[in-house]
Amino acid sequence: MRKSLGLLTVLMIVLLPLTLLATGLFPGIQIKTARNFVEYLANGNFNSAEEMFTPKMSTALPLSKLSATWKSLQAQFGKYELIANLNAVRSGEYVVVVVSTKFEKTYLDIKVVLDSNLKVAGLWIAPGRAPKYSLPSYVDSKKFSVKKIEIGNEWKLPAELTIPKGKGPFPAVVLIPGSGPSDMNESIGPNEPFKDLAYGLSSRGIAVLRYDKRAYVYGVKVKPVNVQNVYLQDASYAINYMLKASFVNKVFVLGHSLGGYLAPKIAEENGKIVGIIMLAAPARSLAALSVDQFEYLSSLTKDKATKEKMDSIVKELELLEKHELGSSKYVMGAPASYYYELEKYSPVKILKSLSKPVLICQGGKDYQVTMKDFNMFKKAFGSSKLFTFEWYPSLSHIFTPVVGVPSPLDYEKSSHVYEKLLVNIANWIKKQD
Repeated sequence: MRKSLGLLTVLMIVLLPLTLLATGLFPGIQIKTARNFVEYLANGNFNSAEEMFTPKMSTALPLSKLSATWKSLQAQFGKYELIANLNAVRSGEYVVVVVSTKFEKTYLDIKVVLDSNLKVAGLWIAPGRAPKYSLPSYVDSKKFSVKKIEIGNEWKLPAELTIPKGKGPFPAVVLIPGSGPSDMNESIGPNEPFKDLAYGLSSRGIAVLRYDKRAYVYGVKVKPVNVQNVYLQDASYAINYMLKASFVNKVFVLGHSLGGYLAPKIAEENGKIVGIIMLAAPARSLAALSVDQFEYLSSLTKDKATKEKMDSIVKELELLEKHELGSSKYVMGAPASYYYELEKYSPVKILKSLSKPVLICQGGKDYQVTMKDFNMFKKAFGSSKLFTFEWYPSLSHIFTPVVGVPSPLDYEKSSHVYEKLLVNIANWIKKQD
């Protein structure tokens, strides 16, 4: 819904006609600067934001007014949620970075004007639009059909089938998403990696089922928060749907991130699964993994307030690792009891008890699940003919290409799952008996 903002008095540069920045001219420093500025606002760190102003901007938009403006935005449009995309354009000696943000009720474009010294020389806010997904080039929508369905019993979940055209039956894959209240596409910023996978695999003769997670559809109504309610039950509903489908001859499970961590357990509980695909799957507990993640993120920032917040989370996670937090204590949106329960499902131990082919894929630019986990799986199963390991040096946690130092900014750029990964998955599936 587009609304008149009428909230922000701005010092605006007289802009010349805008031209798209050539990729080689700006190595991302302007985009990074604008992102830092918006994150200061989002974290309530208005002093640091104001320090980025030119003298004229400080006069036009002093600290008290900057703070009041941001609070007024949230009062009108709801809580700030995330950065959905970033783009930069040039106007004479200035660079205008459009930071597309999502608030609870709408999208807003925060346009940050930077001078040659990377100081904020102008600022204005306009209604934005939700980022649109575009099909990757490797998808041929003429080769499959799309069917909306529902899975589940008490907790009905929207789901989507992509079914290859032609004479079946076909091999099929059920996609198991990562942690958090994820939709069926694993949407993050303008990216929809599970849609890329589903449409790409079905373009290559493989049926795919993906579904919204229970937490995404029902939120805090999902109780108790345990592995059965969050993952196992709904995965079984999806798998059983495919096992009964007349167009399917064999079913695989593909888990991403925490979904990959639990994929062996899901296969164990659903004995007719033919094979397991694990993308960016942890080999360690979620608490241990998260400590590494937040230590890495802390190393990326110079903002004292942000660093202190990250370090505080790390300390809490370390207590969680030691089981020194009460079961009802919430950490990053889940009770400690959920983390403790997850530790019972060691993927390495479960895989040792299964006799199924397994494909494990890992991106080298993934700072959430790293080479440490990949090597733990290789150490345990590297000599087994049942296991195939694929390493992709330049891919992120969602298997999109990354240039330079990986960071959360990568998820805010529109991209697609790397085609070679998708082709390798499709070929591996078709080789299995």
